[in-house]
Amino acid sequence: MSASSLAEQLLQAVEGMHPAIRDAADDIDAQRTLPDWLLQKLADAGVFRMLAGKEHGGLQADPVTTAKVIEAISRSNGSVGWIAMIFSITPFWVAAFLEDGVGQEFFRVDPPMLLGGTQVPHGRAVKTDGGWRLTGQWPFASGSNHANWLSTGSWMYDGSEPILEESGSAMWRLFLSPASNCQILDTWHTTGLKGTGSHDYTMEDVFVPDRLVVKHPAQGEPIRTEAHYAYPGMSVPMMSAVSLGIAQAAVDSLNELLREKLDRRNARPVWGDLDKQTDLAKTEFLVGSARAYMYENLSQLWAQVQEGNEIPLDLRGRFRTACTSAVTASIQAVDLAYAAAGASSIYASSDLERCFRDVHTAAAHAFVRPATLSDGGKLLLGQEPDFKMF
Repeated sequence: MSASSLAEQLLQAVEGMHPAIRDAADDIDAQRTLPDWLLQKLADAGVFRMLAGKEHGGLQADPVTTAKVIEAISRSNGSVGWIAMIFSITPFWVAAFLEDGVGQEFFRVDPPMLLGGTQVPHGRAVKTDGGWRLTGQWPFASGSNHANWLSTGSWMYDGSEPILEESGSAMWRLFLSPASNCQILDTWHTTGLKGTGSHDYTMEDVFVPDRLVVKHPAQGEPIRTEAHYAYPGMSVPMMSAVSLGIAQAAVDSLNELLREKLDRRNARPVWGDLDKQTDLAKTEFLVGSARAYMYENLSQLWAQVQEGNEIPLDLRGRFRTACTSAVTASIQAVDLAYAAAGASSIYASSDLERCFRDVHTAAAHAFVRPATLSDGGKLLLGQEPDFKMF
């Protein structure tokens, strides 16, 4: 199947789910997780395996297609888009760093792999014969109620002594283990993205064999040699796509509201107000321009990767800048739409109210918060950033 045909097929599938996802929004928030029927629909459409390589049973969609699919889902519901992002990007990360034989064993399983977890290091992994024993508590495990495997970042110890990298920094890796080895804690009580089920989890002396310990994309080059895995740091543009989808939903909602709402002071249609017209145009510009900038740089970067070229620092800088800017522009657009809607947006029944909560919660992630713009600036100045994923 050609890339364009695959993209069309995936986008048609998720667009077809739009009414059902919209109707389930209140239930998703109330249950703080996705309903099983919706998770199955997403899995059947290939959403969770769209980015993984074909050798691992994936569809091997390019990152531009993947981001557009995640954006389309997020336009229906931010929580659903976030879970689609987590369950498609985490296997891609892991596959890039697994030895070939291990990867086949790990991914070609029944039921299909749903890989979640927390990649930021917490807890302890203590060296033992043939592997490691994990103990600790890890936060922000999106999709924890549905994941059947976990990718867990942990500090590494030899007995009570921390193991160090050659640079002298503390060593950590990602440890792959069945989700049945963890206990989920009911901690996800949040303002937005309520349906992601991003709870904490604990593990107590859980054994992980050496063959299921891998590097994080920020720690080195992938083991896989295929061009598809040459640039594994693709989680950030996918997070940006979630924010863009939420923001576009806010623009759509404001457009619909202004067409129907009457000004209570004079019973005139609100759409005739020049200020409201201007606000709508600003939201459209904010989202549209941020989307174009991100996809343009993502496309350029991916073209360089596929040709086997080293990615120039200025392109990496624009890419990093575009990803963070997409999130900040999404916040600005949603805030403007929320304010332009007046009192209509304060009700829980309002789509704008949910967009407002979700877009601000998404922007709290460490990979896309406003401070990460400095990484873009550093790259544009010809310097390597501290965070190596770019």
